[in-house]
Amino acid sequence: MTTCTFCRSNVVRHDMDLKSMGKVAQLLSDLSPFQVGTTGVYDNTGFYLAGRIKLMYDGGTWSEWYALFDDGREGWLAEAQGFYMMSFARQYPGGLPHPDDWEPGKAVEVDGIKFVADDLRWVEYFGSEGELPFVYQQGYMGFSVDFRSKSGDFANILYGEDEPSFYVGRYQPFSSFSFSNLKEVHGWESEQP
Repeated sequence: MTTCTFCRSNVVRHDMDLKSMGKVAQLLSDLSPFQVGTTGVYDNTGFYLAGRIKLMYDGGTWSEWYALFDDGREGWLAEAQGFYMMSFARQYPGGLPHPDDWEPGKAVEVDGIKFVADDLRWVEYFGSEGELPFVYQQGYMGFSVDFRSKSGDFANILYGEDEPSFYVGRYQPFSSFSFSNLKEVHGWESEQP
């Protein structure tokens, strides 16, 4: 799916067929230094940001950026409250628990890393821009469970209308990504976050 920057139409491509999914409002300008086309490096591999979804919850919003890597991988760069997390879709080890079974402090082990649930909340997809690997529909609700490890690893389960998805990655400082083509944010010096 892509959002046309000129007319704000969401267009979905299935093989050679194109289908309009309607128009969406332009996302309001925010203090994010990222934009579609920002490039960076993660684990010595280059990537560019192809699109973004904006999520909303009862306490605010955050953005998830769809990252396409030079080696063909697809990842997600989350920016929330001054933290940056790059994660990749994975298989959950074993059967996924029901959303009601999670609570803060509950642990799960993935690849020998112990993750602890630290944030559980209902989220709503609020808006999008650029290209995305799935069909986005405004108003889509999901239940999100975030996990952390003691060594800075990150994991997330998103329960939605489709099959739940599971992501694993790491928290990284802004400077470690070697970003370029950042959006100018008025009031910030040349060295952003």
